[in-house]
Amino acid sequence: METSTIAVNKPSDLYFCPEGDVTRVVGRKDFPAEKKQAIRALHTLDKRWNWVLLLHYGIWILSAAGSIAFDNPVISILGYLAGGLSLSTLSVLSHESSHNLFTRNPKIDRWIGFLCGIPILFSAMGYRIMHPIHHKYLRSSEDPDDIENTTKDPLLLRWVYVFVFFLSVYLYLVMVPANAVRKGTTRQKVEVIAEFLAMAGIVAMGWVFLPSQWMIEGWLLPLIVAGQVANIRGIAEHGMTTSGNEMTDTRTVATHPVLSFMMCNINYHIEHHLYPGVPWYNLPKVHKILQEEYQKAGSSVYTSYGEFLKDVLKAIVSGVFSNRRLIPEHIREHVCV
Repeated sequence: METSTIAVNKPSDLYFCPEGDVTRVVGRKDFPAEKKQAIRALHTLDKRWNWVLLLHYGIWILSAAGSIAFDNPVISILGYLAGGLSLSTLSVLSHESSHNLFTRNPKIDRWIGFLCGIPILFSAMGYRIMHPIHHKYLRSSEDPDDIENTTKDPLLLRWVYVFVFFLSVYLYLVMVPANAVRKGTTRQKVEVIAEFLAMAGIVAMGWVFLPSQWMIEGWLLPLIVAGQVANIRGIAEHGMTTSGNEMTDTRTVATHPVLSFMMCNINYHIEHHLYPGVPWYNLPKVHKILQEEYQKAGSSVYTSYGEFLKDVLKAIVSGVFSNRRLIPEHIREHVCV
């Protein structure tokens, strides 16, 4: 088996492996034929799951109504959290639409993505243009979503991650359509601009015709929660991973099944990048099939976001080193030298 050892100067180099760690080069080409066949079957769409779009719209609206109707801080906070999680998941469903995983018909899925993006001002058309570049050049200098392309300096990179943790999604909502306009065809540029103006117009109408309290409690505060969820999710997906190996250049957080369902399984991100044509409801099945391969590759598979965030905090305090992968504690005995 081919191996490559990455030198670690001190424990704070963030593998949490004092003597270094081994990355075993394992990829899709190495998967047994029967596993490939099983995963191929999981590409089949079950369109009944498309109703989850209405579920998340419903959760957001009902949570907003509860926060507005009841003069109770506990109910309000719960409403902001539940509504914010569903707003964040609408962006996940817009992401699904960019892979045509609702109907396989790009013309239909493009408009489903638009419907998902309206309340969060998420440019589905811009994402359709930019997201394939992310998949093609994942964790390379050409990846438009790679946090670590900003700097390789450990001190500066630490603060980049702090910024990403709190604020990156707001920049992302602007940069996606802006970069799409820069890279797209003339027709695509027009579509991106028209789409963004339409979404902004719909939200502006809410502020004009609805009471300010409704917009603040039903939209703005849940949107802030959604942004924070997206920031954490973004770091978990690709932050502090190792480039050059499709089994280690992203991360899965196999959190509680209920939370996974509420996030439409975007936390199964290794699986998504290995097989972007597999719809969200089948990603946990891919995860189950590939357990042995993850162990061989030393893939960064965490069991909860709490476990992951604890290691991220250690990394930020110690100093973040570019192209160094966080290793979950429960697999270190298999990965550390």
